[in-house]
Amino acid sequence: MLESLPSRPLTTAEGFALHQSDAFRMVTPASVSTRAESDDELVSALVAVRDGVVFGVYYDVEADGWDVVYRETYEEPSESNALVDEAGRAAQDEVGLDEADWEAVDDAEVVRRERGESEYARRLFDAYDRGTE
Repeated sequence: MLESLPSRPLTTAEGFALHQSDAFRMVTPASVSTRAESDDELVSALVAVRDGVVFGVYYDVEADGWDVVYRETYEEPSESNALVDEAGRAAQDEVGLDEADWEAVDDAEVVRRERGESEYARRLFDAYDRGTE
């Protein structure tokens, strides 16, 4: 699974491209970080479904790479829905996202203005910038 990801954080467009690719049944962001004073977004955690396995992964800014925090197999496609939710929560936990954060997600401008750029987001964008130089 990790071999399908670049060695740097993903843009939201790259995450969508993975979802559209034949390599996965589904890819969806579990958490997106925004750079202060801009609309730039990076996927900090995601859920991927492929070959009967649901993965929850996040970008570990300490290790400077992606890490799998959830991996569960399933038999029937209908079983994957609950696993996707579990994988998303596991990945969100790793990037420090909690349920209270999701209450304000619909108004991203308010979140940005009130909270500013987190230390995690700053380091995530630093890793992205280094990986694209």
